[in-house]
Parts: sequence; structure tokens; C-alpha cells
Amino acid sequence: MKLSNYYFTFGTDERYAYRGGWVQIEAESMNRAMEIFQQRFPGQTPEMLNCAGYYTEAQFERTDMARNGNLGAGCHMKLDQYGEEIKKDD
Repeated sequence: MKLSNYYFTFGTDERYAYRGGWVQIEAESMNRAMEIFQQRFPGQTPEMLNCAGYYTEAQFERTDMARNGNLGAGCHMKLDQYGEEIKKDD
């Protein structure tokens, strides 16, 4: 199975896990990445993701965030296809 990177960004809402920046998830599809994100960062309702936006890798690379960060922050965490954190040493 081919894995791709998906990016979930944060804004300034106090309900977000972070202010600015993003979480990167390796998954087989956007739907699976959304499931992993929802498990790790539950929204106020099951239908609502607790983030400002979400992107495929190609979409994310076309944003200013990929080069300059998001509201002064960068990548907070990388998760694998099982929802486990990928440590920088891995």
C-alpha cells in the first residue's frame, strides 16, 4: 500500500490543539488521515475536524505555509498510518 502525506493546519481558535502550525499524517488516503486526526484530536462533534484546514502533500506544497510556517509555527507532530507519533530519531 502506498502512503502519502496529509497536512492538518491550525489557526487561532482556542479549541485547537495548537496555535498555528500543522500535523502531518502518513496514510493510504485522505479519509484514513482524517480518521487518524479525529482520533488524536477530537472535534466538538464527530463530523467536525478540530483544525483550520487540511491538504494533500501537493496542495500543501503550493501554500506559503510549506515555506514560511503557519502563524509562526511549523510541524508540531508527524503520525504514521496507525496514529502513532513518528519521532525525529525514527
